[in-house]
Amino acid sequence: MSTFVQEIMLNGIAVLAPRTTLREAAARMSRSGQGLLVIADAERVHGLVTMRRLILGAEAAAQGYPIHGIGDLASSRFVLAREDEHLTQLTPRMVRAGVRRAVVLDEDGQVSGVVTTLELARAERRRWKRLHAVELSSEGSFPASDPPSWTGSVAG
Repeated sequence: MSTFVQEIMLNGIAVLAPRTTLREAAARMSRSGQGLLVIADAERVHGLVTMRRLILGAEAAAQGYPIHGIGDLASSRFVLAREDEHLTQLTPRMVRAGVRRAVVLDEDGQVSGVVTTLELARAERRRWKRLHAVELSSEGSFPASDPPSWTGSVAG
């Protein structure tokens, strides 16, 4: 059974224009409850800003470095993904690109979420638990006096 990107992506990520002030970006990040922002405009996705990057950018601005908006802090280390894409397609792309995040677009090309390596790991863990549960349940499904023919065991 395949898992789709939309099943594991983080929802509610704030999407901000590149010229948004750092103060407004920090407030939106706080309201979203996620430590991540997507920086985008009508034409394209410019990048991602983590909480750490926002804090470092605010410190740089306080020291007099010219920061004109949150877009100046955006990292371009991400890939784009579709909501209906299988994880088996996305994961190798992320590995090849050497990135830890994918920005997810809906069918209209609008940002709908983000997938991080943490969500990928959680999805893999759930898949492994399901497979292990099936394995355990099938072990006890045969009566001791009648082992399945493929085990090579002889009863009695």
